[in-house]
Amino acid sequence: MWFDNLPGIWRVVITTLVIYPVLIAILMVAGKRSLAKLNIFDLVVTVALGSILASIILTKSIAIVEGIAAFVALAGLQWIVAFLSVRMDWFKQVVRSDARLLLKDGEFLEHEMKAERVTDGEIEAAIRKKGHGEIENIAAVVLETDGSFSVIEGPPAAQYSALKPLLEGNDQKE
Repeated sequence: MWFDNLPGIWRVVITTLVIYPVLIAILMVAGKRSLAKLNIFDLVVTVALGSILASIILTKSIAIVEGIAAFVALAGLQWIVAFLSVRMDWFKQVVRSDARLLLKDGEFLEHEMKAERVTDGEIEAAIRKKGHGEIENIAAVVLETDGSFSVIEGPPAAQYSALKPLLEGNDQKE
């Protein structure tokens, strides 16, 4: 259980020493977005890259070149998806989610919360984590594309330019 054989350990060490710099090189070519958590798609790619790395290092039946091919294919696909989503609005709508306003001027937006499957308690927890105590003093809580919450305290939400697209989208639904 603690020790199988020395050649197996050496194989893991050598494979790691070979594959790690290759992965770094691929990620440098693919760009910063390869490990960003800008949205759920990026998160899935990051997890998949980690899974591939672990499989190459620990699975005897996967050749290093096969693992490198998997890295290149996945990084290439992510690059293509990012490239297309920046240039084609319809494609962007297919692969990316938009930020969503969940609380506006101290009032929960129930329809938006139901659509995102978020509870009052989760929003209240996000507000507390940001060091705020009064929901009435919160201008907005936004569920960002990466799944995190942004909490904005202060004057009414309409006064914040960064919230304008969310407010416009919300006004159209009402």
